Amino acid sequence: MAIQSRYARLPVSVKLLSPLLLAFLSLWTVGTLGFGYFARNNLEQMARKEMVDLASMLGESLKQRQESLRVKARSVSEDNDVIRAVIKGDRPLLLQTLLPIQAGFKLDLIRIVGTDGQVLVSSQLGAIRQATLQDSSVNRAARTGLELSGILLAQNWAPASMIGLISIKSSQKMLAGLVAGSAIDDTALQSIRGNTSIHLVAFEGEKVTAATLPLNRDRPWQFRQPDGLPTKIRIAGEEYLIATIELQSFDGATIHIAVLKSAKEIDEAEQHLWFVVGGFGLLGSVLIAVVMIGGFRLTQAQSLRIQRLTKATQELARGNLAIGIPVDSQDEVGLLAQGFKSMAEQLMARDRQLNEQVQQLESTLEELHRTQSQMVHNEKMSALGQMVAGIAHEINNPVSFIYGNLSHLNQHVHDLLRLLDAYQMDHPNPSPSLQDDLDDVDLNFLKEDLTKILKSMKVGSARIRDIVVSLRSFSRLDHAEFKPVDLHEGIDDTLMILEHRLQAKPERPTIEVVRQYGELPLVECYAGQLNQVFMNLLSNAIDALEESNEGRSFQDMVDQPNRIWIKTTKTKKQWVEIAISDNGTGIPEKARSRLFEPFFTTKPVGKGTGLGLSISYQVVKKKHGGKLWCDSTLGEGTKFVIEIPIDRTQPTNT
Repeated sequence: MAIQSRYARLPVSVKLLSPLLLAFLSLWTVGTLGFGYFARNNLEQMARKEMVDLASMLGESLKQRQESLRVKARSVSEDNDVIRAVIKGDRPLLLQTLLPIQAGFKLDLIRIVGTDGQVLVSSQLGAIRQATLQDSSVNRAARTGLELSGILLAQNWAPASMIGLISIKSSQKMLAGLVAGSAIDDTALQSIRGNTSIHLVAFEGEKVTAATLPLNRDRPWQFRQPDGLPTKIRIAGEEYLIATIELQSFDGATIHIAVLKSAKEIDEAEQHLWFVVGGFGLLGSVLIAVVMIGGFRLTQAQSLRIQRLTKATQELARGNLAIGIPVDSQDEVGLLAQGFKSMAEQLMARDRQLNEQVQQLESTLEELHRTQSQMVHNEKMSALGQMVAGIAHEINNPVSFIYGNLSHLNQHVHDLLRLLDAYQMDHPNPSPSLQDDLDDVDLNFLKEDLTKILKSMKVGSARIRDIVVSLRSFSRLDHAEFKPVDLHEGIDDTLMILEHRLQAKPERPTIEVVRQYGELPLVECYAGQLNQVFMNLLSNAIDALEESNEGRSFQDMVDQPNRIWIKTTKTKKQWVEIAISDNGTGIPEKARSRLFEPFFTTKPVGKGTGLGLSISYQVVKKKHGGKLWCDSTLGEGTKFVIEIPIDRTQPTNT
């Protein structure tokens, strides 16, 4: 009754305006509160969308690490020292070879498994040093030589590992399987997290194996994410938004990695929102329209910023690290944008660093191949020089002594025979006993055969002297400098050394050599190295001819004999051309393009090293500024052509 009496005493204007005002204020209050709840839900959806994008970025980062691990595993499997150690089966040598590589590539796990399933060597470092790995299926896969990658779990709750499997092969077969891995430990998660505000936790079931947060890992943890959507979780008295990704191991078990972002920023944004909403409610009917317009524009601006940031994070998740993330303020959204920008810059820097390391590794491998080829060549030439020096020292002196004394021996024998003839003329009638001795000896045959023996001894000793001279001339131990040389002499010396391979054998007739020498001047060259090129090409031609004889009868070889043609000409460009051809089976087109690559060979195991033609190409190209090329027709034969300038001090048009 009192309220009604008071209401009755109010002015009419108040009575007219008060219902409208109350209705307007009620509607405004309801609208303001509804707007506040809508904005809060929008912020939460944006935050969850960001968590999904962060999880996607984590997946991309793990893929990049897996690819980097695969590149490192391939590099280790192709290392020649590792291959040689595996072939020898020397475990101490293999471990000594692998440990520096493991330290250089920062690998926590490196293991070599033989084709029989036996672990040849295994080294575990870092967080998995004492871990018992669930590696039975991994060993089986490594033994088969499969090239795989995946996750390897530990049995004693140690951190899991990302591993890559690849086979170690020689040029003929698979030798073993290589397992290379990096632990998914605190350090790995911290490197992925970088300087961002997010945290990462790796867990198996209810057990935490690695984290960037200080957690009590002795107690079980439950990281649940219903329906695969980000949700909130309380850890150590603080709430976080969580999104997880699932990684499958080789044995079918799973490991999860949780992406945590503090919900504090979202709560602060919600508090700020409700403060603004409360302010809107207190402004009154006069400023309500202005506040509504201002609030709408403010909310729209914030939404556009978050949308731009969301689009940028989506581009980052797709791998576009060069996307520009605008940082136009220092508020929560601006700080979040700054964090994403810093993460993108770090990922770009690591991507560049990885590419530089891969390029440096490829360059190092190429330089190693060149160095190995040169070392083999130098060792071969050194061995050849020592061999020739030994032959010259051990054979030349006694042969010279024999050859020099043969003339004196021949003179003495003729003197004795002449004295014997004179004695027979002076005593034509020997005693019966002496006559019996003369009949037994057959003096006439002895005189004739002794002369032949002396002549053959002289021819043989001269032949030995010629061979020694040819060996010295071939290696040019006394002419190692760059000087004018008669190339025909070098070719002839090489043929004399190879004469034992050209001669007839029980299974084939003689290999014919057709010399088609032109008029050549003296050529400025390294004679010993160029003779080595002739030796390689002629030896390859003989090998090709012997291979072409398989399945042919001896009569076929007589009717269609093996031939090698050696043709020398002087070209108009002041160059000389030496062509060495054969009528063998020819070279397949696939092998022709790789003839001059180091360690490439078409010969059976143990017969060729794959270095002869590569070294010959280096000698002709690098040492003499010339050309070496091949022309071959399958089933008809092969021709190698050497072109070098006569005088490298004179300019030529090549």
